[in-house]
Amino acid sequence: MSNVSDDIIVRTDGGSNPNPGPAGIAFVIEENGKLKCAHCEYIGVATNNEAEYMAILMALEYLKDHFPGKHIRIISDSQLVINQMKGEYKVKADNLLSIKKEIDKLSKKMRLEFEWNERKENKIADRLVRFARGEMEIE
Repeated sequence: MSNVSDDIIVRTDGGSNPNPGPAGIAFVIEENGKLKCAHCEYIGVATNNEAEYMAILMALEYLKDHFPGKHIRIISDSQLVINQMKGEYKVKADNLLSIKKEIDKLSKKMRLEFEWNERKENKIADRLVRFARGEMEIE
């Protein structure tokens, strides 16, 4: 395990409503228990799984420039995506495989680990996804 002061926690989420349908992605970056960045955006029509993968990809794109050399823990509520990123499940869908290849390319230059958590533990990213899809306002 890495030194806690080197850890960057990234909580990602993505989703569409309906599936496939209008999709949003979000990521939240924490360092030493403090919020460093929150990002969300509408990505057009996509599946839930595509949105989950895109959230990770976009987070990594941001992280490579802003947190080089840090140990990064990506946390998501998508068991499928986390297990695929860990190599425990194969990625069979071509639309997901192309995004995963981009993530893998970025990952080679980073110290990453992937972790699953329940949706209730990912509230900020979940709300930002719904905001990005136009389903709610930020309070």
